[in-house]
Amino acid sequence: MTKSTFLLFLLLITANAFSQDTIKTLKKSDLEPNQFNDQRKWEYFQLEDTIVVKIIDHIPAFAFCGVLATASMSIVETEIGDTIRVLNLCNTLDIYKKGQTLKIIPEDKPPFGVSLPLTFKQNTQTKEFEYTGFDITVVKTAWGSLLVE
Repeated sequence: MTKSTFLLFLLLITANAFSQDTIKTLKKSDLEPNQFNDQRKWEYFQLEDTIVVKIIDHIPAFAFCGVLATASMSIVETEIGDTIRVLNLCNTLDIYKKGQTLKIIPEDKPPFGVSLPLTFKQNTQTKEFEYTGFDITVVKTAWGSLLVE
């Protein structure tokens, strides 16, 4: 009986240490449109030809494609100075560095839903989840494959 009482005591201490008061949970209201990553405002266009770009930021797909389709998201600057977002289906590679020059080969938008990397983070002062910046400032979006030169 003493051993059972001791185990129960340990369980209660552990449960209290990980109570919900100490954990910030992400609520549905944190994901409401217009706060961050409002994809409804993105302007999709089809790349006509292969283009040369410079990487500004790159977030790899969070998982390999399988049951769930995923894509990487790159913010790039074109040779004519436009800043665009490029989505690359199933690209989990993290080899692209800021300032790197590469080619984007045009791809068609997939006819199915694709999960994109999360691009928001928790503000250390307000503890609220916020967009990281490019979600609202860059709206021109195209599908393409990233090809290192």
